[in-house]
Amino acid sequence: MADFDFSHEAFYDNHTHRLFTDRTFVTAEEFALNYYHGVRDVEDDAGRPCPSAAALSHMPYQSVVRTLVHAMSRRFGCEESLQGVVDFRNSNTKTPEGLRGYTRMLYADQKVCGCTLDCELPMGHRDTMCFPCRVNRLFQFENVFAEQLQTADSYKALLDRVLRSINDAIRQGFAGLKGHIGEKFGGMAVRDITEQEAEKAFAVAKSGQKEAADTVYHAMFPHILTICQDLNVPLHLHSGSTGFKNRTAFYQVDPILMAPFLKEKRFFRAKIVFLHQSFPFTRNAAIMACNFPNVYLDLSQTLPWQPLLFARCLEDALSITPHDKIMLGTGQHWYAEMVWIAAFIAKNALARVMRQFAEDGLLSERQAKESARMVLSENALKLYGQRD
Repeated sequence: MADFDFSHEAFYDNHTHRLFTDRTFVTAEEFALNYYHGVRDVEDDAGRPCPSAAALSHMPYQSVVRTLVHAMSRRFGCEESLQGVVDFRNSNTKTPEGLRGYTRMLYADQKVCGCTLDCELPMGHRDTMCFPCRVNRLFQFENVFAEQLQTADSYKALLDRVLRSINDAIRQGFAGLKGHIGEKFGGMAVRDITEQEAEKAFAVAKSGQKEAADTVYHAMFPHILTICQDLNVPLHLHSGSTGFKNRTAFYQVDPILMAPFLKEKRFFRAKIVFLHQSFPFTRNAAIMACNFPNVYLDLSQTLPWQPLLFARCLEDALSITPHDKIMLGTGQHWYAEMVWIAAFIAKNALARVMRQFAEDGLLSERQAKESARMVLSENALKLYGQRD
């Protein structure tokens, strides 16, 4: 039987956020909460939304937490419990240097070779220098949009300043852009807005009217694609249900809603990465990546949040999308265990899926292994003009 062990292959994390650099002790509750994207159903003493005691009681039983507990107990010999994993972490992170060493150990253990960082901090900020691997940065141009919506005196001035900030960011070394058109700005069905309509909406948007701000954003969006095309950098678009705790109207983040807009030939060279496999619209995202040569598919959110489903998510992606356009990410934030478990899940799921494809005579052993390496790291490295 062919050997489909991918444990020694490199893994590239195509979607991560910052990591703790000085959090030397965490509780089991804090650790589990970081894996929870559900609704905040009560308020704390300061009036901020937070999970209730009932919600907290369910968190250790999320599939991602149970998978992490099992995998880490087997690999590192800690007790097979949430508290056992947290105790193992805390025993290795008693000082900031210990935390950095623990992070390096986890990255090395799963051969994490690089990551794409989505972060609001400027290029080179010390809090972004927390990854023991190569880092490609995304520029959050929507922060500039929000600022200019308040300070600019016209839509044209806003647009000029946003585009100028993008040019400046790419010169500084940013590798791409990050946007939330579906989640934050009225949906992925891009509206055709004239400049005159945008100027009219701009005056209303400055007073805080959300629908008007959405109109201004949709007017700007074609220009964002054009500059990405001109600068040859990808635009990563948040899609799917990861923002569910704040935005429950998630049918508007189905990526297939963008198809009529992307059919315009003027955007055919703009590279777009749909993040999070657009979960639960995973097949729609795969169909978009199949039909549009400039659309790529990132599987973060399904990885590692749906570990028991991930092999099927991979099958959806591999069955529909060209294999050289699929990338893996984590959505990691604060805790390095997320990339460790994501790489573990991905390599095991790929072994299972590729072995079955080969046994069924659908792919040769060579093809299956070649596709697995592309998905694990090669596709992302190629997208950012790099080689492992």
